[in-house]
Amino acid sequence: MADANLFHVELVTPERILLAGMASEVVLRTAEGDITILNGHAPLVGSVETGVVRVTDEEGNVQRVACRDGFIQVDYEVPIGDETGNRVTLLVGVALLVEEIDEAGVRAELEAAESALALLTGSGRSGETEDGPDLEFLAAEGEVQWAEVRLEALDAESSHA
Repeated sequence: MADANLFHVELVTPERILLAGMASEVVLRTAEGDITILNGHAPLVGSVETGVVRVTDEEGNVQRVACRDGFIQVDYEVPIGDETGNRVTLLVGVALLVEEIDEAGVRAELEAAESALALLTGSGRSGETEDGPDLEFLAAEGEVQWAEVRLEALDAESSHA
């Protein structure tokens, strides 16, 4: 690679490739906690948890993407074109670039999800039942979290604008 600090990154959903190109840094949330990927990172396969993924491109611009669950693979010294370099692949179930997020719509979704969760909590429900996980409760929690992540991506973008 021309710049030793850069590596190839792709962020892919089942529907499309959101980002593909050279980057100097990727920051994301995994099951083990938040991590930063730099060039030379050890090979890794892990989970991507719901959160904001930050990709710093070769010019120093930061692209924020709201992501909902997936996987990351970091490959070390793989063929990329005519050269060899590091590659980071993020396979994410659902992802939105900041410019695709409708703030008013997300705020309405958050209010509805919080109301649904409050009703479930008010009736004494939690994430577990005698028979195992309470899927309705966990789904409501997931919807609250997804709305909060999209708003976090927007807030981070506006604070850096």
